[in-house]
Order: sequence, then structure tokens, then C-alpha cells
Amino acid sequence: MRIAAFSGGHSFDRDAFAEFLESMPGEVTWFEHPDADPGPTAFDVSLHYDMPGTLPQPSMPPDSLREEVRAAPESGHGYVVLHHAIASWAAWDEWSEFVGGRYLYRPGVVRGVERPDSGYRHAVPQRISVVDTDHPIAAGIPQSFDLIDETYLCEVFEDDVTPLLRTDAEMTDAVHFSTASAMAGRRDDRTGWHHAPGSSLVGWTKTNGRSRLVYLQPGDAAPTLSNPVYRRLVGAALLWAARR
Repeated sequence: MRIAAFSGGHSFDRDAFAEFLESMPGEVTWFEHPDADPGPTAFDVSLHYDMPGTLPQPSMPPDSLREEVRAAPESGHGYVVLHHAIASWAAWDEWSEFVGGRYLYRPGVVRGVERPDSGYRHAVPQRISVVDTDHPIAAGIPQSFDLIDETYLCEVFEDDVTPLLRTDAEMTDAVHFSTASAMAGRRDDRTGWHHAPGSSLVGWTKTNGRSRLVYLQPGDAAPTLSNPVYRRLVGAALLWAARR
């Protein structure tokens, strides 16, 4: 299996990510932004751990990437999107619709509705439960497992995705922090910020025509990237998205 892995646009533990890639079931080629658009034809599946087009100001992706995503329903190219990659291309609505959720850096409009900026919370002890135990990705995965990982209080399009994993972590604005405040230099602040309770869904699958996609919200740092259950989960997601 030929895997194109993408990073850039967000800080991360390079050594931990490199070791994580070495554990994946296939031949991995690692690309980093801004030189990260090889095209899908040479690969079976794309693994996204990137967050481009967001900072310092939102920007649109290159035409080639937009064409690839729009062509995916016909091409059948597979995608596995990890953690902060849901927040890529903040100015491009098509990415969030393709993935199945939206992370907002500032208050904005999502599907015609005014929404507050999204929230984050680092190093959250949580129990992850598999809700679709019959799915091929869940084969060999414990029905529940524990992680300490960052959680997101963001928009999840539950009606458009197939649930795979849920967390028992509290998903409210009482424990998360405002992303807009963090971008204004007030990290870990929630003063004056209000957000409706969020979804507990932290893993899902989505089909876009012939293209299969998996989103897994955990994946913030080395403890998760080195976790054997998490590695097996991502490996199974790659195989499923690539139809292997």
C-alpha cells in the first residue's frame, strides 16, 4: 500500500510522528507544506496530519488540491484525516464538508448558521469507545481504551457521517478554551466565550462517491502516536480507505 503522509501548518513532535509513520502498514512518503501536493495518482491513500491555509491568515488551497478533492468521488482515492487536520484550509468550506466537521478559529457561519469559535482542551484523560464494532476498522481493537489527548469542541456533521468512536470526555465550554482568545494572545482563556455542548463523536467514516474517508480526532502528541491501539486503529483506517 502506497501512503502519502502530509504535515505542516501546525507544530508537532517530529520524532514521534516519524516513528508513528514507520509503524504503518505500507510504504510511506512524507510530504510537508508548502511542497505537499504530489497528486493522488501515485498513491493509494492520503494520511493528513497537516493544518495548512490557516495561519497567520486563512488562505485558499492551490487549484490542484481543490481539483483532487472534487474528483475524489470519481477517482476513489482514500483519505485518513487525523486530529488537527480537520482544521485545515479555514477559508475553504469544501474541506469541512468533505471531512465531515468544521473547526472555527473565529466566530463564523457554518451551513448558514452563525457559530462561535471552536474550543480546545489539552491532555484530557478519556475513555474511547468503539460504537461500530462490526466495522472492519474495529477488527482487533478493544471495545474501549484509554487515552490522554487533546479534545475539540467543534462542529461535527453527525447526520453526514457513520459513527465509529465516541469519548466520555466532557464536551462543554465549561472545560474548553476559546480558540479566538488564544489567537489574540490569551491562551487557555474562556472569558466571555460561549459554545453549545458538542458532539462526543471522535471517530467516523464517510463516503464521498467512490472515495472513502476516516477521521480520527485523537492524535495530539507522542503518548497517543506511540499507543499500540491507536497505531492499529490508524493502520486499519488506511487499509479500509485504500480498499485493501
